[in-house]
Amino acid sequence: MKTVLHILNTNTYSGAENVAITVIRAMQRLYSDYRLIYVSPDGPIRERLVAEGVEFEPVEKLSRREIKRAVGKYSPDLIHAHDFTASIVSAFSTRVPVISHIHNNCPWLKRLCVKSLAYGVSCFRYRKMLGVSPSVFDEFIFGKFFKKKCEVIGNPIDLAKIRTAAERAEIKSGYDIVFLGRLTEQKNPIRFVEIIGEAAKRIPISAVMIGDGELRADTEKKISELGLSDTIKLTGFVDNPHGILAASRLLVMTSEWEGYGLVAAEALALGKPVVATPVGGIPTILVGREGRLCTDGAEMADAIVSLLTSDEEYTSASRLALKRASEIDNLGEYAEKINQFYSGE
Repeated sequence: MKTVLHILNTNTYSGAENVAITVIRAMQRLYSDYRLIYVSPDGPIRERLVAEGVEFEPVEKLSRREIKRAVGKYSPDLIHAHDFTASIVSAFSTRVPVISHIHNNCPWLKRLCVKSLAYGVSCFRYRKMLGVSPSVFDEFIFGKFFKKKCEVIGNPIDLAKIRTAAERAEIKSGYDIVFLGRLTEQKNPIRFVEIIGEAAKRIPISAVMIGDGELRADTEKKISELGLSDTIKLTGFVDNPHGILAASRLLVMTSEWEGYGLVAAEALALGKPVVATPVGGIPTILVGREGRLCTDGAEMADAIVSLLTSDEEYTSASRLALKRASEIDNLGEYAEKINQFYSGE
């Protein structure tokens, strides 16, 4: 039995956490010789882990002392660290081999600063470095020095799980447009509100913003300023947003940067066209007319209006979304790659 600790720095549920849980569940189902333990600060994530049947080791905070304690308790063969902080802390806490799995293509990766330097130094300690899109390593200022360790792996896509989640969701309210993500600088919710404002000048629109974050107050203020209180609904965090997504028409992503852009793949799995900025891994997900890649707000507003007013265009995009989703359904292949990395191949 090989023991692997999955280390994360967050106590809530979002993209990286979803990937870690999906990997753990897939490995548990397909391979019998692993014990996989999720290690993170305690918080709302506990409820999700219990529901998913994932073994959990809570820590007070992610620190060298707590990593050493977890290593002493479980004597792992390997650490699978998710994103930068977890990777850096793990690398300098133990001699246990570490895989650094990067889900987010942060802007500071491109320049010399304390964060990029710290991660660069820690890279010498990793057995393998996994990235969700080529841009993660291509834009990393020190990436060229570690090419032999780097592997672009994408994200695990489980169509059946996404569709089952949509069927089981308690909330199934439908809207024309969905924003799904944290209300943070990365996701640029203010730009989303402005785009909806432009589109709403031309056609009646209903939109929903699912998620929470430090820009919640700013987002509410912008909605009020533009007179969109009856057009855009803010739900806050929703444990299972797939019911809303399945009942709605379009997903719109206004991200400033992304690692992969998993929510785009989830929308395609439900037959929903995606209008998005061409950042991170999104151009590898949206490769045809199942979506629209737009470089500015005006172009996004045009795409939204066009899709919502042309039944022919929308129906074609929805059909192509399902086709594209079937092409990127990769859970078994993804788990096989993870098994190879865990085995040191």
